[in-house]
Amino acid sequence: MFANQFKQHISKFSTSPFLFVGSGFSRRYLGLPTWELLLMEICKDLKLNKPYNFYKSNADSKLPKVASIIGQDFNEIWWSSPEFEESRTHFASLAETKFSPLKFEVAKMINSKIELVQNETIDKELKLLKKINIDGVITTNWDQLLERTFPDFNKFIGQEELIFSELYSIGEIYKIHGCSSKPNSLVITEEDYLNYEERNAYLAAKLLTIFIENPIIFIGYSLDDKNIQSILKSIIKCLTKEKVEKLKDRLIFCQWNPEPIEPTIIDSTLLISDTVIPIKLIILHDFIDIFTVLANNKRKLPIKILRQMKGMVYDFVKSNTSKSKIYVTDNLEDIEKLHNAEFVYGVGLKDKFAEVGIKGIELKDILTDTINSREWDPSKISQLCLPYLNGKYIPYFKHLKNAGFLNENGKIDEDNEITEFSPGFIKKVNEVQIESFYPSASYIRKKEEINITYQSFNELKATANQLHILFYTPLLLVEKINLEDLKQYLEENIELLNNSSMGTHFRKLICLYDYLTHTNNHS
Repeated sequence: MFANQFKQHISKFSTSPFLFVGSGFSRRYLGLPTWELLLMEICKDLKLNKPYNFYKSNADSKLPKVASIIGQDFNEIWWSSPEFEESRTHFASLAETKFSPLKFEVAKMINSKIELVQNETIDKELKLLKKINIDGVITTNWDQLLERTFPDFNKFIGQEELIFSELYSIGEIYKIHGCSSKPNSLVITEEDYLNYEERNAYLAAKLLTIFIENPIIFIGYSLDDKNIQSILKSIIKCLTKEKVEKLKDRLIFCQWNPEPIEPTIIDSTLLISDTVIPIKLIILHDFIDIFTVLANNKRKLPIKILRQMKGMVYDFVKSNTSKSKIYVTDNLEDIEKLHNAEFVYGVGLKDKFAEVGIKGIELKDILTDTINSREWDPSKISQLCLPYLNGKYIPYFKHLKNAGFLNENGKIDEDNEITEFSPGFIKKVNEVQIESFYPSASYIRKKEEINITYQSFNELKATANQLHILFYTPLLLVEKINLEDLKQYLEENIELLNNSSMGTHFRKLICLYDYLTHTNNHS
């Protein structure tokens, strides 16, 4: 299955992926036109006296040159025409070159198209996209969809900012062709591209570590895209042949197929500057499986906190007169107020969880807490502990309910955007049902007989041996299980948690109690 193959491939790397995002992404989610269609559209809107084909033929069909000729013609119109008076009011003081007016109008057009494409698949993809765990994004797109999708990421616009800024390679968006929020930064004309190519080697050197250390997933580009070829060519120039080998399997290209097909992942190659680079090629019709796998990629701390911590470490290590003070905290709420804390070492939840000590919270602690409450913060347990526990039987529902994460049906809403729960965790919780606690098939066959024999949990407890109590209780009709009686039994027999032969079955009974008590599945 594709999802498993992709998951296995991503798990080979110790770092999270970077996305490299192209114009196909903006077309898919915002309905933005291709570059040529955008130039045709802008040509109409700018009230130029010549048709688009005039500019195209005079530029030998080279789009950057088309933009240059349009920009040159439009410059005088923009400065004199009453139709652009409002634009001049906003942008006149920002004009830097004769091409600035064209860039202002292109930026305005892009910024006006903020409505997302409406369809069920797109909606599902975007909800998953918001939850993916990645280290950052590199993009040639001008629109601001990525910033809206990843609001905690820092944004760097254009080569200038990238080359002269301290990059941490985590929680960052690199807009290498500029952004509509800063119109002058747009790389659109022939002159812009020449300037961009001159500095490409510096940009490549800045991005080199990311390409060597992270898997890079290309979305919205074709394999022969000139922008990608240019970046990869500059990166390869920085590497020896041995180092080029390190790129192997790190470059993952997503190729969209208009036909509804099952996604596949295959080995392929790219030829860059006479160098053959092995790549992974994913052929797909939608991105649901890819985004689901990336959303299930576990990350212990929110990206904005990781980025701030990394920045403080950088500053502390590189400077003899560091701006940062060393600050030690074990309370996550302190970390959310990092303007007071400059260098953070160690993250924990001592104030709330002191009784479990430095080892942290384990499944056994959560199981014990289900019947003997330690008054922990349910929101922190739900978000920082439950998703990372390993085991088949985990008592999820007490803390999820008390934290307000369960709906009236005792489930987590799949489109819940107030948490960082991965789709995999949500699915695991939502799939729990009474049958999840049943014993083996040989005992299930006795369900009817057990319910004829025992009229209540107390009756079962009074007459059956310990093993049968553990096996038969989940098979009782729920109305026969008095939850107070079940809780008392669990409290009195808590030592069974450590019993080698009965521990698993006792754990299952604790989880049944948790499920019946904190969902609407008990009459």
